[in-house]
Amino acid sequence: MVKRFFSAAAIGCAALLILVGAAPPPDPMLAQIIAAAGALPPAAMAFERSSRTVTRQDGGESGTRMRIDRWDGRAFTLLSVDGKPPEAKQAAEFRKATAALPVPGYHRLAEFLKTGAVRQTDVQGRTVYRLTSLPKGTVNVGKDVSANLSGEFLVDTSAAQPFISRARIVLPKPLSFFMVAKLDSLEIIYDYKLGSDGRPYLARAVRAIAGAQFGKQGTTRSETTYTMLR
Repeated sequence: MVKRFFSAAAIGCAALLILVGAAPPPDPMLAQIIAAAGALPPAAMAFERSSRTVTRQDGGESGTRMRIDRWDGRAFTLLSVDGKPPEAKQAAEFRKATAALPVPGYHRLAEFLKTGAVRQTDVQGRTVYRLTSLPKGTVNVGKDVSANLSGEFLVDTSAAQPFISRARIVLPKPLSFFMVAKLDSLEIIYDYKLGSDGRPYLARAVRAIAGAQFGKQGTTRSETTYTMLR
């Protein structure tokens, strides 16, 4: 009797451990989106992008900068700054800065979504995937703040295969760092479209930041449009 009881108890405990340790059921849609994004490496694409950045600070100080550059599958080339060919120093600084950054594009969604995206439905009944924090190295504002950001990824199911049509990354609450700086808000929106070949690509990015440094408030808003060359 005692032996039978302990055997039953052991079986019950083993079953409980199996349930607790079991992985969540796979999400076929998420797997399909990640696979499609991962199949679009930076080396396989080329694009030009045009950026307009507006910066405002306390005291009415403001500035606007226009920039056009090109990705050829291997490296970025600065084409113009404020409508003029770049100076040698500008081009060198640009090459150095972009070499240390990930190439933007739809491919980066594979990196984001495989880190624990949770499938949900928004108020309009659309499928979205949400992340409570982003992978290290995703967003740097002088400091890597990726872990402090959350993301929402909207799925478009109108095409032959589901794809992410918009990603929205936000700072849920203000963040202070370096003892002299504060990030009050941050929002980044990426819009993706389908190309003529049926593959999704990054078409537009908007980044808005508000905060303070050394007690001086300021905002920066940049909007970038992408034109695919291949």
